[in-house]
Amino acid sequence: MNYIVAELAPGVYAAAIKDAGNWDTPTYTNFYVLRRGQQVVLIDAGMKQYRNEIRAILKEIGVEANQVTQVLLTHGHHDHADGAKEFSQALKYIHERDMNMLSSDLKSQFIKYTVVRDYVYSAPAVPDLDIVLVNSHSPGSVAIYDHASKALFAGDFFCFFGEPLPEGKLVSYSEPSRQESYQYVADQAASGEAQSFLQGLSRLLSYRPEFFCTGHGVVLQGDISEFFKELWKSGSAGKPL
Repeated sequence: MNYIVAELAPGVYAAAIKDAGNWDTPTYTNFYVLRRGQQVVLIDAGMKQYRNEIRAILKEIGVEANQVTQVLLTHGHHDHADGAKEFSQALKYIHERDMNMLSSDLKSQFIKYTVVRDYVYSAPAVPDLDIVLVNSHSPGSVAIYDHASKALFAGDFFCFFGEPLPEGKLVSYSEPSRQESYQYVADQAASGEAQSFLQGLSRLLSYRPEFFCTGHGVVLQGDISEFFKELWKSGSAGKPL
């Protein structure tokens, strides 16, 4: 395995670990790091098999594993959750609906996000984040919007699993990836998940992200708000927003 790291905004990093051995197809598995003063926040934590890569990535951006103060999961699947065991001193958060997806020893280390209103939650120790229940992929999948950096971390609610990085770049406008996204929306409809997926997507339309950070593959940059609206329309047969 190898990896690629990119700084999205001051103190906000995207990292993608290339995994050719744990899946039927090679893919990149992503996690993200927010450095806020004395806080070091991980959004998703990878698999335990990524331990060496994660430590190397953190060291590359000037952080040791014991300095991680919070781990926020977008959902409870093992490829995003199991690596959290490495961060014994961190507060760890997950949506309550995904708590039972964690192994018994890991579950005891997590607390649930706090309800703010309707489908919006918070991790009280980390300011400037809206944690939005997106209602698809897993019962407690959330997208996390960082108001400070305007990055939206979507987990596997929407991702580019098994896709190569466009031109080898982790962060890209990538028109081909955008076009593939319309097929992703169509596939959700074909799988019978259309209603829940579109409801989740609709909950993100009020935000104005500059970076669309998914659980696997390229981070899209530029015109993300309009892109989301077009995706929603493509799956909603042109119904008004």
